[in-house]
Amino acid sequence: MKRRTFLSTALALPAAAAAQTDSAPALTRWAKSAQRKRELTQGIAWPNHEDLAFLLRRGGNPDDVVEHWEAQHDPENFQRMAAAGIRYCRLHFYKGLGLHFYKGLGLAAEAPEIEKTKRTAAVMHQYGMKVSLYMAGTMFVESFYRETPEAKDWEQRDQYGHWVPYTQTQTYRHYPCPNEPKYRDYLKRVLKIGVEDVKADQIVFDNVMLQPEPHSCHCPRCIRAFHEMLRRRYPTKEAAYRRFGFADVEWLQAPEWDSPAAADSIASVTDPVMQEWVRFRAESLAHHCRDLYDYIKSLKPAVSVGYNIKGLYSFNRIWVNAVYHPLYQGHADFLCYDTSGYYSRLDPATGALVSQIRSYKMTRRLGIGVEEGLSDELHAAVHMAMNYEKPVPGFGIQGGPFMGYNIFTPFMEFFREYNDRYCTGTGNVADVAVWRNWPSMAYSISANWIPVTLAEQVLIQYKVPFDLLHEEQIDRLPRYGAVILAAQDCLSQSQIDQLLAYVRGGGALILAGGTGDYNEWKEKRRTNPLLPPRAEGRGRIVSIGNLAPGARASRGGGGDGDTEITAGVDQSGRRFSPPQWVLPENHAEIYRAIESALPKGLSLTTEAPLTTVAEIYTRPESRETILHFVNFDKKSKLTPFAVACRSQFPVPVKSVTLLSPDADDPVTVPHRESNGVVTFTVPATRLYAMLVIAHSS
Repeated sequence: MKRRTFLSTALALPAAAAAQTDSAPALTRWAKSAQRKRELTQGIAWPNHEDLAFLLRRGGNPDDVVEHWEAQHDPENFQRMAAAGIRYCRLHFYKGLGLHFYKGLGLAAEAPEIEKTKRTAAVMHQYGMKVSLYMAGTMFVESFYRETPEAKDWEQRDQYGHWVPYTQTQTYRHYPCPNEPKYRDYLKRVLKIGVEDVKADQIVFDNVMLQPEPHSCHCPRCIRAFHEMLRRRYPTKEAAYRRFGFADVEWLQAPEWDSPAAADSIASVTDPVMQEWVRFRAESLAHHCRDLYDYIKSLKPAVSVGYNIKGLYSFNRIWVNAVYHPLYQGHADFLCYDTSGYYSRLDPATGALVSQIRSYKMTRRLGIGVEEGLSDELHAAVHMAMNYEKPVPGFGIQGGPFMGYNIFTPFMEFFREYNDRYCTGTGNVADVAVWRNWPSMAYSISANWIPVTLAEQVLIQYKVPFDLLHEEQIDRLPRYGAVILAAQDCLSQSQIDQLLAYVRGGGALILAGGTGDYNEWKEKRRTNPLLPPRAEGRGRIVSIGNLAPGARASRGGGGDGDTEITAGVDQSGRRFSPPQWVLPENHAEIYRAIESALPKGLSLTTEAPLTTVAEIYTRPESRETILHFVNFDKKSKLTPFAVACRSQFPVPVKSVTLLSPDADDPVTVPHRESNGVVTFTVPATRLYAMLVIAHSS
């Protein structure tokens, strides 16, 4: 579907760009560079972040696993990698098998492998490469418990006193309790080796999550810590009684389940103790990670630290895995998403546009970068267009295209060339904020996640510049012309007051799906203070009704034929999965409501189709506005499309330049500027285009 036309006359294409629309060059300089690097690295035994002992214990390996693992430590590997321009590599370090006789800590499972990592890291540093070390988050009962018998007391224990396994096929790996300081003390001894002996530049923690109910840890440590949290949050008898009906929180019992399936039967969390338990689990996991982060930084601030806690999806990971991303703000340099079901695509069955864009939006506002594997071109384009590249003093820029160190494609060569120049030191432009608050999202198992996901999907596909915020960022709201609250049904009176003050100051609230119907404890209000929609002071409150996925969707983007299929929510209601992210039937009306609610209009409008996404940045150092466009329709090249961009600097526009992996060199694009808006036409593009709007000095 085409967007509305806003330019009366399409600007003429430059001759060089017009020529590209007819036939692409046989071999771009990006393709030549990729080919050269593949030749330089042919036969390299690429490093694996897994210990050999773990690979053998897990099984399912190639028959040359031992030979390959030994070969990956060959210094010649890294000499050739450095010659190919590789700046970074992740090595095996600690998998949780144990650490015995290393520097007086005791020898067994992992010390010889750590010594290999230490020698390999020294070689990497010799060639100017950054060393990343892997830290797992489980304990191996067969080795670790043999050398450290007391570690058995560090396990999580469910309500039946049973240990919690990593997976049903790796039952020899148990989860540690996040509230056990002795386990963290052990990890700190390991980390000290990584920082001081191996001299790590980066450390990444894997397996950072708790298991879903009914596998919560009910060990004595956790029960004590839960009651301590309740006492902090409800310090008086009156406060405790109003919340729980009991004046003494010591009487309260952590939630237990009568069957393994019971936790899957509830739709929302209304039990006040269970609500607090959800908060407790999330805070326990985050506290564990923050303590380790702070310890590493105390040893060496220049080490970049990250967690594989994955992104923000269309189901309740607070409930499922105790992951609430704002709790990591200021205590994470980067995250890993590592979730195959959310890779960028047009779903072949429903045509839904699937991406990690909302996750990138979230981490940018939290000041956290993202590391992703970038083997797929579309995935790489979204990463480069959306990711926040965080400067870590002493380490450098975290989150660029360099994690894909063994991927040599024309696309990756293009990004390596231009990343430091155009993707660092930028700030995004956002006209709208989507605001989520804790109780609305944490206490709804599925229902509230559908409208908020769809509201974001409309913004993504209509290329509306927006930010994604959580309740901790409510003070940012005055920066936006409009704020969308989709199914944010549980609002405190303080939040209501702040939202109404925002409206009276000239902002627009856009409501959907029962926003404001309940207080922060999910108690039903007699009247909703945000309704009916109305003018309020200098601003207004707008309702866009309920949001539901389109009833039917074409099989575009990789499917065969034009068969239409139902795209409704799965009957279990437990997950709103990516193939269901079909735009609502009234998506055009929703877009118009958002557009008309903005007092100054949109910073970016374009005729690019709904199968494209865009992001807009400013780069103050060079006085540039940078636009990224990504085409999700792999079957169809983008024909030229018009763009109007509000000028982001108070000086005239000097030039507009197109950079694309389709061409060797930048292409000048004709533009016009009038009343603070620059207009131009983007030439035909296969998958990705970056437009650099340069402003006068």
